[in-house]
Amino acid sequence: MMDDRRTMLRDLEEPLMRRERERLRTFHNWPDEAPVTSEDLAKAGFYFLGSGDEVQCFCCGGILRHWVDGDCPTAEHSRHFPNCKFILGQAVGNIPLQPRSSDFVDGQLLSQLQRMTMDDQGTAGQAVYPEMEAEDSRLTTFHNWPSEASIQPDALASAGFFYTGHGDNVKCFFCDGGLRNWEPGDDPWQEHAKWFPRCEFLIHSRGQDYINNIRDAHFHLGNSGVRHFIPLVKEASPEELLRQLQEERTCKVCMDKLVSIVFIPCGHLVVCGDCAASLRHCPICRAVIRGSVRAFMS
Repeated sequence: MMDDRRTMLRDLEEPLMRRERERLRTFHNWPDEAPVTSEDLAKAGFYFLGSGDEVQCFCCGGILRHWVDGDCPTAEHSRHFPNCKFILGQAVGNIPLQPRSSDFVDGQLLSQLQRMTMDDQGTAGQAVYPEMEAEDSRLTTFHNWPSEASIQPDALASAGFFYTGHGDNVKCFFCDGGLRNWEPGDDPWQEHAKWFPRCEFLIHSRGQDYINNIRDAHFHLGNSGVRHFIPLVKEASPEELLRQLQEERTCKVCMDKLVSIVFIPCGHLVVCGDCAASLRHCPICRAVIRGSVRAFMS
């Protein structure tokens, strides 16, 4: 029965886990003392099952655990599951992690930021996650949805969202818009319209008038509802400017990677993608994080 259950879960998760970045996201609570890194495991085709150090291949379903110093995930994958098509280099739909582009932003005008980001989300007529286009496919991703969550999976799936596998984080299959920290009384369609109004799935499902009404009611659009945040510029020497630039580009949580995630609704851009997934409040203003968008600055 346990093998049957694992096979069923693998069948549900495999379409999403073929993306290396989604596999990597399952390692948000990977043991700190583990002798192998989450990056190497995700690259080798594995995602974290959530307990101990047990991981599973998205392709062959092979499960490995009890990692020790000196283990190479790819080598162990090949040794224990030599017939895995992913390990054999066959076309199994694996999507490798793409290099991240990020930059800092001096001051955030959220309404302008949303317009910039939404111009690139859901406007190309093609879903970001085509494997999640069917509502039933999205619903199956909620098999381990937190029982204490304040919103039901069917409501989220209906509004275009699928479960990412940790916390109460969900994403739209079409525009890739992410939302989390759901509260009692939240309406997934309304939250979709508030933060990702350019999503074509949303527009086709509910119509532009619905989106406009939701945003008008929430943001009170107009000049009186727009606040500008103007950065302060200080005189410095070239070395001081370089130091400030490096500090602003560095994640304020891990103090290592570059910032790349903008929080909704506060608009702060201060953390990297890896650290953002584990945060409930913005580390700058302590506002509850309701969603996030990835910033790609030139």
